[in-house]
Amino acid sequence: MTITRRDFLNGAALAIAAGVAPLRLARAAAASGASGASGYPPSLTGLRGNHPGTFTLAHSLAREGTRYPTVLAREAYDLVVVGGGISGLAAAWFYRQRFGNGKRILILDNHDDFGGHAKRNEFTVRGKRLVSYGGSAGMPPSAAANAAMAELLRGLRAAPDVLARAARLPDAAASTLGRAVFFNREHFGRDRLASGDPFGEAMAASMLGRPAPAGAAFDAFLRNAPLPERDRDALTRLAAGATDYLEGMPAAERAGYARRTSYAAFLRDKAGVGLPGVRFLRSRTCDAYGLDIDGVPVDAACALGLPGGRDMPRGDTARLGQSPVAPLWFADGNAGLARLLVRELIPAAAPAGPAQQIGAARFDYGRLDEEGAPVRLRLSSTAIAVEPEGRLVRVTYGWQGNLHRVEAAHVVLAGYNMMIPFLLPTLPEPRRRTLRDAVKAPVIYTKVALDHWQAFAALKAGRIHAPTMPYSDCWLELSPDADPSQPVVLHMVQVPTVPDSGMPARDRFRAGRALLLGTPFDVLERDIRQQLDRMLSPAGFASDAVVRGITVNRWAHGYSYMPNSLYDADGSMLAPDQAVATPYPHVTIANSDSAGSPSVTAAVEQGRQAVARLPG
Repeated sequence: MTITRRDFLNGAALAIAAGVAPLRLARAAAASGASGASGYPPSLTGLRGNHPGTFTLAHSLAREGTRYPTVLAREAYDLVVVGGGISGLAAAWFYRQRFGNGKRILILDNHDDFGGHAKRNEFTVRGKRLVSYGGSAGMPPSAAANAAMAELLRGLRAAPDVLARAARLPDAAASTLGRAVFFNREHFGRDRLASGDPFGEAMAASMLGRPAPAGAAFDAFLRNAPLPERDRDALTRLAAGATDYLEGMPAAERAGYARRTSYAAFLRDKAGVGLPGVRFLRSRTCDAYGLDIDGVPVDAACALGLPGGRDMPRGDTARLGQSPVAPLWFADGNAGLARLLVRELIPAAAPAGPAQQIGAARFDYGRLDEEGAPVRLRLSSTAIAVEPEGRLVRVTYGWQGNLHRVEAAHVVLAGYNMMIPFLLPTLPEPRRRTLRDAVKAPVIYTKVALDHWQAFAALKAGRIHAPTMPYSDCWLELSPDADPSQPVVLHMVQVPTVPDSGMPARDRFRAGRALLLGTPFDVLERDIRQQLDRMLSPAGFASDAVVRGITVNRWAHGYSYMPNSLYDADGSMLAPDQAVATPYPHVTIANSDSAGSPSVTAAVEQGRQAVARLPG
């Protein structure tokens, strides 16, 4: 039951005169409706992730202070979850475990697909279905040991050992074919694809506990790299690991230096690496931290396996974006976990079957929001107001061109933390400020469906690092029985970092977000094709002949903000168990943002803690 379009427009007429712009609702509905026209969002190509229509209402609140009219509540639920990502879906699941399966739950999400950052991408090339991930992908090795994740996996009948046996590492193509580095003429004087990448191999080996490449590999690679002799010598010395660049510095001071100095500054000031050499290593930290080496402290860079010389302190890797040690339990990454959750919450949406076969299950999106179902998942629905009043909470949202309002006994806010102060403006200012500071790192995961991968095979490069190109890393998603003549998905990573700016991390993220949101798909597509043609031209690659589809998963609000010792004081974030609480007992917060980590484990854990905080 919802108010009619006539009711909404009549009620909005007075608001328009007062400066309110509810026409944004119609525009958002039109944009999201067009992108979801196929009825099966995973198969859509073009601009995905934060696709058009997902942010129109949110930006009107946060950027322009738009006020929307009040409408009558026509539905009531035991729980409303704002955000249908992993944390929100997990919160709904944990809520049923605590309060019973008979409770009525409504999940709202502003995208046309569920899963949040855990999105599924599909292509069909020459009759072959290619399944990939559009965001959250890996499962940390410690996932099964986490109490919240373990409880969830048991409830979903997803045995970790069974899933782990079929898992693959994101770096599989590098192991199968090899690596290469692309030096572009704008920054290194000429376009050149150099075979091998011992620095990339060393990082993967460090993270995976494998033997590092021998020194001869670094020598051979650097001799052929288009770098000045001074930088080649400095990088060779750095890679050897025998030099103590902080010689004579006391241990406590050494640790402070590693925490408060950027890796780029260390390379320049201590290791004697010039600008070309710094550019060569510039993007090595992007996929893990959402920042280049100018925004990452030395200890965090060394934790990834970047060289820091003898006795350089190393940080930990508890908070990471995409990590080479996090295998994919599902072909579609953590979208597989989201699908398991949705199937458990709404059994009519997909057929039953073993958890490890969820990737093959066909989902019926028409069954997600059925009248009378105990759990309903309403897509393309953007919350604009949350109003606690005693034991009752009202949630207003825009959907299909109208404003709607529902009442709930409990509400879990599982969207972006930085939006919560605008949805719940009565929060005390210190908490509002903390939530606003959870600025997410922008990132693009582009998926390119290729008719074949013969050029990569000819170049013996399954993974290519391009430190100063729009996409710093790309790799083939190869199966064990891969054949170069067969179709495949190519994964490409772009992180807009505003390099060499000296800006704090949050400001870099805001600037990068503006760049992503302001760049149309045709420009993104042009950059993708041009980069592939330039990198692979030695093997005769031509994008016009090989590319069969492109999906740009644009995450203007991507990785959760990770505390950074260059910019943040210790203890600047609330403890995760405290971050789920609000001054209103019936409203809690569930998001990996609250844990300061983009990890799927953090998302699940925060979902459980948010439910545990709700009163009975």
